[in-house]
Amino acid sequence: MSDYNKVLYVNKFIRAYPDEFTLKEFVKYMQYVNCDVTNDEALEIVESSPYIFQTARDKYISRAAVFSNRYFSFVITKEECDNKCFIPGHRLIPFVDQEIIACSFGFFYKGNELTKKNVEFTKDFALEHFSLYGEEYESQYIANDFGMKSFSLSDNNFELPQKITLWAVDLSSLFEEYEIVAGDRILLKVENWDEGFISIEPVVRDKNSTLTLTSDDIERNNWYKNLEKFLLEQFNSIGPCSSIEEQIADVFFEHIDELTQKSCGSVEEFLKWTKAVSTECFGVETRLWRAGENVPAIGDWNDDEKENEIHGMQNLLYSVPDYVLDEYLKDYAFQKKTDINQLIKDIFPKTYYIPEENRSEILLHIEKRNDIILKNYNWFADQKIGDVRNKALVLYTKISALVYDIDRTGGRFGSYPQQELVILIQLYTHLAKLVETISYDAESVIKDIETISCSLDGMQLNFEDIEMELKNAVVACKKRDFKVIK
Repeated sequence: MSDYNKVLYVNKFIRAYPDEFTLKEFVKYMQYVNCDVTNDEALEIVESSPYIFQTARDKYISRAAVFSNRYFSFVITKEECDNKCFIPGHRLIPFVDQEIIACSFGFFYKGNELTKKNVEFTKDFALEHFSLYGEEYESQYIANDFGMKSFSLSDNNFELPQKITLWAVDLSSLFEEYEIVAGDRILLKVENWDEGFISIEPVVRDKNSTLTLTSDDIERNNWYKNLEKFLLEQFNSIGPCSSIEEQIADVFFEHIDELTQKSCGSVEEFLKWTKAVSTECFGVETRLWRAGENVPAIGDWNDDEKENEIHGMQNLLYSVPDYVLDEYLKDYAFQKKTDINQLIKDIFPKTYYIPEENRSEILLHIEKRNDIILKNYNWFADQKIGDVRNKALVLYTKISALVYDIDRTGGRFGSYPQQELVILIQLYTHLAKLVETISYDAESVIKDIETISCSLDGMQLNFEDIEMELKNAVVACKKRDFKVIK
């Protein structure tokens, strides 16, 4: 069976299997669809998938199973009432597939799908309702909304206009049936996670008792208190995660019953209520964290310094994935260079010692891959992406070398300036992903070449801002390794 079909069946299982499962059951399913996987392959799939949670030893459950048929809610705003609509935005986090644009989900009331319409809002309103994607990404999510089809973020210097058109869910029929006003609540439930079908239900307050505290109000206040408690515990146990979305998903998964009652609040309301949690800087990104604190790179969730400090890693293995090596080779061909020995010097950090017995093996491997690359390489066709690839690899090489030098100091990451260290790792991650995309999906890069080139310029500036401080910290860590012998 082809890799494509394997991915297809894996996704089908993850997106639709309704219950907890074991590794053995997953392997059995793959065998049933004539797609054999080994136990090791199955383990890698389930533990690397962002769509799967581990519930116990050898027990797993998908996001689809966790978040289907669970209540969540939000409060409708004056702007939405004026236009008889609502904006999905970040309000669906973490209950839906985050790879799908929020406005493309289907919303149903009493079994009937609600239509959508373009509605104009202010820039501030739009940013407020996309903020949980992170300050660093919210503009991109807004620019990708179906209502912004005619707008190009890169053509406008990555600035949003003051007026934003968003693809909104039309609530005209509900406004005819209910006397909905700003402050009323919309209750939602994902009916089909795979298809993206969501049912909605208005929760309208009695207009004669708007100042009366109801049992739902009391329960909702307890919901805010619980969410605050759960998040603060999460910060200590698993740290900042890879995104705000992942932080929210993990905390809802761990406390799914408490946080999905009919009287639930919303994360956007919670952030206005709490004084203990807020959105804080995490390198060039943002995370939910303890209010007023910078999010550190190192904490109890990943602090293995003591174990690493027992012995320094003087010649820590430096590996180059084959897809990265292939891009280096294409870049060499693009620059019309042929000296493979020089390429080895360019790829590996100066501080990395390659034993002679390994050097010949590495050289042979690179030469073999170079022969494969050159058979199909077309210098003229490569003009579309060659400059951006070169820019990405030059920066990737610098950042990889610094990451390697920091690793060689024995894992004393707590000795480094935390925000600068976070930025370095984020830059490394973004660049590695970009190089992977260039390797496997070059056409998507070519379509957005100007934006990516500008993004690389920004990464270069970010790296220059932190480079010397981190290099000085490396030197300081190395000095502590020297001992005076009397």
